[in-house]
Amino acid sequence: MSDPISVIVPARNEAQTIARVVRVLRDMAGIAEVVVIDNASTDATAAEAAGAGAQVVTEMRPGMGHAVRTGIGAARHDWVMKVDADLDKFDTALFSRMAEARRPGVGLIKGAWNDPKDNMPMTRLLVRPALARMFPGLGHLRAPNTGIYLFDKSRIAHGELVGDYAVDLDVMLRVHAAGAEVAEVDIGRIVHDARDVSHYNGMAEQILAFFLSRQPLDLLGEVVVVAERPETVIRTALGHAARKLIAGGRVTFALGEGADVSLLSEAVAPFPTARIVALDDLSGVAPATHTARLTVIAEEGAALTAARSCATRHAKALPVALWRIPGEGARLGDISVDIADGEAVKRAALHRLDGSDEVAPREVFRVEGADA
Repeated sequence: MSDPISVIVPARNEAQTIARVVRVLRDMAGIAEVVVIDNASTDATAAEAAGAGAQVVTEMRPGMGHAVRTGIGAARHDWVMKVDADLDKFDTALFSRMAEARRPGVGLIKGAWNDPKDNMPMTRLLVRPALARMFPGLGHLRAPNTGIYLFDKSRIAHGELVGDYAVDLDVMLRVHAAGAEVAEVDIGRIVHDARDVSHYNGMAEQILAFFLSRQPLDLLGEVVVVAERPETVIRTALGHAARKLIAGGRVTFALGEGADVSLLSEAVAPFPTARIVALDDLSGVAPATHTARLTVIAEEGAALTAARSCATRHAKALPVALWRIPGEGARLGDISVDIADGEAVKRAALHRLDGSDEVAPREVFRVEGADA
C-alpha cells in the first residue's frame, strides 16, 4: 500500500531538537507532510519547526491527547503516523516497517521497540492485563501503549479522542472496535533516559481512569436500530446510538424504503462507525470481526419482524438482545439507558426535525429476549 502518510509530532518546549526531527521525517520515503503540534510551548518550538519545513499548528491546552487530536485534524492524509519528539533515540530507517505492514483490513500498526533499561512496568502491570480482560483480541501485542504508530484516521471519530496520555490507547481501541485489524512491527532497540516513579504514577492514573471509563461503554457491543422512518430513530433511540458512536462503537440504522435519511445522516456524519442501510438490506448486514455482542432495537410492525430475523440469524455466533421501541402511549419499558454524551447529538437532531429542545436523559425499551 503506497497511500501518502502525514506525520504528526506533538511538541512542548522542543526548540533545541525539533528542526532536526522535522528534517529527518521529511527525508523518509512515503512521508507527504510533517505536522508539528506546538503544545503550549514557551520557547521557539513553533518557529524552529516551521523553519525546517513543517506545518505548525498550535494547541494551547497542555496534554498529549489534546495535541494528538489537533494534529490528526490538521493532517491532510488519511494515513497518519504519530511519533514522539525524541526521534534521535530511534533508528528511523526502521519506521518504514510500519508503512510496509499496511494491507487490506489493517487499520493501525504499532511500532514496538525495546529498551534494555526499561522493563516496561506500565505495559506489564497495567495495560496488558487490562486489555486481556476487556479486549482479548489485542492480547497479541507486545507494546500496546507505544506512542509510535501508523493508522487510518478515516476509520475513527478522532475528534472525540481523550485529552491526556491515554490517547494512544484510545486510538487503538477505536480502530479495534471499528472492526479493523491492529498489527505490530519491531522498530528496534533504543535507550531512554531513566525515569522516576512519579513519571509512571501520573501516567498510570490517567490510563487506569481511561480503562474504567470505557468499561461501561461496551465498545465491542454492536447496535442495530431498525425502523420504517428515521424520525422514529431520532425521537426514540438516537441518544443511545450516539453515545455508542461517540465512544467508538459500531451502529447500523436499517430504514424503510424511500425514507428521507438526510437528518439522520447529518446527525451521525462525524462518526465513521455509523452506517445507514435499507431495511430490505438488513439480511446482508454482518457484525464486525471483533464484535462481542449484538443489540437489535426495533419499532413494532415490519421493522420488528426484520429485527427478529436479524437477531435469530446472529444468535448462532453472538450473544444477542432484542429491544422493542415502546409504542405510542407506552409509559414504561423493561430497560432504561442513560444517553449521556449522546444527548447533545439527539437534541440537535430533534431541533432540526421539529424545533424541539426537550430531551430526556434516558431512553426506554422493552426487552423481548434475554442474551443468547
